[in-house]
Amino acid sequence: MTLIDKLQPFLTDMDNCLENGQYNAALFIALALPDICSSTDMAHFGYKVGDRYKKWIDEYFIKQNGYDGKIAMTPTDVYLLRCAYMHSGLDKLKRKAAAKVIAKFSFVASPSTTIFMHRNLIEKNGVTTMQLDISAYCNEIKNSVALFVRDYNGDETVNNASINILHVQNVDQGFII
Repeated sequence: MTLIDKLQPFLTDMDNCLENGQYNAALFIALALPDICSSTDMAHFGYKVGDRYKKWIDEYFIKQNGYDGKIAMTPTDVYLLRCAYMHSGLDKLKRKAAAKVIAKFSFVASPSTTIFMHRNLIEKNGVTTMQLDISAYCNEIKNSVALFVRDYNGDETVNNASINILHVQNVDQGFII
C-alpha cells in the first residue's frame, strides 16, 4: 500500500462527515491529519509531537492556503487549536507566550453559497476570535494532504511508515491480518 492508500480513508470519512452534517467529526479528522502525515517522516518533521505538527502545518498548510497574508494564522495557532479541541473540546487557546493574536476559534457551517463566513477575525471585549467555515477549512487540509502526498509519493521511508497507520477494518468478507 502507498501513502495515499493509507490516507484516503480519512479523507473520504472527512468528506462524508461534511456531507452529512457531522461537523465535529470532520474537524477531528482535519486536525488529526497533520499528525498522521508528519508521523510518517519523523526524521524530517521531528520526534516531538508539537514540533512535528507545527513544521508540517508550516510547510503544507499556512502559505498554500493563504494564512500568511492579511488574515494570518501561525503554525502555533493551528497546533494550539488542535490541542484545545482534540483534548478538551475547547475553543480557547492556552498560550505560554506573551504575544497573542488569536485567542479563540469559531467554526461555522455557512448556510449557503451567498453567505460565506471564512477567515474572519472578530474582536470582542479584547478577545480575538478566528472564525472559519468548517467545509472550507477541511478542504484546505485536504489540499495540504494532497501536496504532502505529491511530495512524498514513492518515498520508501514514508511508505514503509504509512503501513502502520491504523484503520478500522470491515470484516464482512473475512478478516486478514
